Amino acid sequence: MTERIAALAPVLLVVSGSLMYHIAAKSIPKAFDPVASLVGLYATALAGGLLVYAAARPASASFRWSRLWHPTIAAVGIGALMIEIGFLLAYRGAWPVSTASVATNGLVAVLLVAVGATFFGETVTTLKVIGVLLCLLGVTLLQR
Repeated sequence: MTERIAALAPVLLVVSGSLMYHIAAKSIPKAFDPVASLVGLYATALAGGLLVYAAARPASASFRWSRLWHPTIAAVGIGALMIEIGFLLAYRGAWPVSTASVATNGLVAVLLVAVGATFFGETVTTLKVIGVLLCLLGVTLLQR
């Protein structure tokens, strides 16, 4: 039972963080510059990240700047930036909070099946194909 809770904890963190993110992003006043808002949110994320790093790093682990930078870390950061500005602009463009995330994440799920198969050797099963079709159907139904 403890193993299940430990396995679910990161998913619950993602879900609660995503809920907070989308509700807050939809609520940013339209008078605020979206790019300036990104600076504020990333400053907040940096401060929080530094606090979590300081608290979670084992005392025996030495600090090394080289562990903070790698091209893949930069790619994740650029991807996060694209997601953030995309959602801020989508919400300002009148996308409902109830469909913007589901529609984009549904499309991403479809694309990641192909990426997983092409670049990571993941198998595409009949169930995955059915899941992709259901995602596409769901995204279509949300737009009605």
